[in-house]
Amino acid sequence: MLLSFFQLSLAIRNVWPKRMSLKAFIMLYILLLLAGIPVTLLSCIPYGLFGILVAVCIYGLAAYRDTASQNVCMGMIGCVLTIVTDNCLTILLHMLIPLSLINQQYFSFGVRLIHILLFYFITLLCGRLIRKLLLSGKGILRLPQTWYLIDATLLLLITIYLFDNLIPGQNGSVGRMIYNNVLHISGYLLVMLFLLLAMRRSYLEQIQTEAKQKALQDLQDYTHNLEVMYNGLRSFKHDYVNILLSISGYIENCDMDELKKFFEDKIFPTKNLIDQGDYKLNQLSNIGVLEIKSLLSAKMIYAHESGIDVTIDIPDRVDSFLMDTVDLARILGIFLDNAIEATLETEQPQIGLNIVQNNAGVSIIISNRFRDNGMALHRLKQKGFSTKIGHQGIGLSNAQKLISSYDNVLLETTMQCGCFMQHMELTARKE
Repeated sequence: MLLSFFQLSLAIRNVWPKRMSLKAFIMLYILLLLAGIPVTLLSCIPYGLFGILVAVCIYGLAAYRDTASQNVCMGMIGCVLTIVTDNCLTILLHMLIPLSLINQQYFSFGVRLIHILLFYFITLLCGRLIRKLLLSGKGILRLPQTWYLIDATLLLLITIYLFDNLIPGQNGSVGRMIYNNVLHISGYLLVMLFLLLAMRRSYLEQIQTEAKQKALQDLQDYTHNLEVMYNGLRSFKHDYVNILLSISGYIENCDMDELKKFFEDKIFPTKNLIDQGDYKLNQLSNIGVLEIKSLLSAKMIYAHESGIDVTIDIPDRVDSFLMDTVDLARILGIFLDNAIEATLETEQPQIGLNIVQNNAGVSIIISNRFRDNGMALHRLKQKGFSTKIGHQGIGLSNAQKLISSYDNVLLETTMQCGCFMQHMELTARKE
């Protein structure tokens, strides 16, 4: 018994997606011993084998959670590999070694040792090949959801084999057959429930990870632009000192004509540097919520690089927005994307962002120039309506749906004189 479960643990360890530590290997071995009690002590072979399979699945979900879906699959493959390899080696050794020698005490110990060594190297080689084929991270196999579907399929096939082939029909007893089927289905559904819960957890973690990566990328872009802005100001400060020295030379020589020419050619063009939209991004430093700051900086940087005149006014520091930041980021993303697309259709594209902290809460205003085609305001909020060809028109309707789920958020939309404005008021929640 001890040796059999050691071989099973060894095979699972050799096909495991990650390197298994000695502590984890011992824990797996003990868990399999406990799960195998019905097999050895109670002679419930099929049910005990299913219990061992369940133990392997639970261990795979609990240990190394970042590869949980792959753990379950490789653990079941390890169980199958153990049975196949052990049976093949037993048959091979019986063919090569006479039975009379195998029954001798000392010789049988050597045969068993050779059996274990061959078992280890064969499962180690097979494990490397299986990992190379399945864990390459290409195609749909890189998605955890795909691995959970493979897990469910393998589990179904193995349990069907256990309960349909290893459990006899008990002389055709209908009651016994019903009992076997109920046990079969219940056990499978129980493990499937664990797999579905793990799949849901993995999906939510994947969404959160992608959102964090997007926020980090936006923040890196924001930081890069601030560095560029700072270096530009340092360069301008250095040039400003040289400009003053040059002006003083013309003044000392009373050469007003050359001074005027120098002013028009060298000094006046620096106005464009001061007026560049990059220097307006420093207003975003007043946003104390990282997710929102990252989103706004990414959108404003994109708008400025697209040739849009960007105006940002955030006079006071804002540390909270009185609503879920994920929902607020989705809403602001929709508003800013629509504003950028709409203002790019005008001759003088402009976007304004105003965020003010007041006693009641936070006021957010997003405005942009747009080409007035006489479109009614209420139609823009309808699901499925869009002024852009090839778009589904669900952006504003989704934003409206998110806003309506909060009783402390008010939205006012206005269109007048070629200016489109979204005004959101986030107030303290009602008790």
